[in-house]
Amino acid sequence: MTESAVIRVGIVDDHPIVRNGLHTFLAASPRIHVAFEAETGEAALELLVSTDADIVLMDLVLPGPLDGIATIREIVRRYPRIHVIALTSFQESSRMRAAISAGAVGYLEKTIHPDDLLGALFRVARGQSVVDPVVLTAFSASSTDPALTPRETEVLGYLGKGFSNKEIADELNITEKTVKVHVSHILNKFDVYDRTQAILKAHRLGLLDL
Repeated sequence: MTESAVIRVGIVDDHPIVRNGLHTFLAASPRIHVAFEAETGEAALELLVSTDADIVLMDLVLPGPLDGIATIREIVRRYPRIHVIALTSFQESSRMRAAISAGAVGYLEKTIHPDDLLGALFRVARGQSVVDPVVLTAFSASSTDPALTPRETEVLGYLGKGFSNKEIADELNITEKTVKVHVSHILNKFDVYDRTQAILKAHRLGLLDL
């Protein structure tokens, strides 16, 4: 997504005052278009059938059969190009771990400053992760250095900057297939299953600055 592109954002929260507040604030930015609002996970999934969105802000406590975690999982499964950010009042490590494991690329508290929320949306649109610092404690895997090779360390650095596989390949003058192999090795050594968790663990180990 280009720096000037309009970001289409969906808002999923069961509290009308929260939805209205977010809508009003986000719509004031010329780079944000509020694509939809929904008060349940089921409503969000139904709206996504016919409504384009780049990012979805997701509350974790929702009424009905699908809570926020289950809805994140379904959005990621059905619409892998859509990025989901958990926006919640809860700080429990179990909720944070569940949201990231479900596929969320970010976890932010509702107390976030509005300008910081905008910045988070722009970062996610560029392919980066956005995680409140407290979420880092939710991932308590081994603190031992996973002994990456020099090339894997380079690739990890670009992952931390939000680069895609193609962008990393261009930077390192290697094939995209080779980048995928390096990323796979990094995930295996970190004992995680996706980039977001790898970045979080690398930060906790002091290998990356977020």
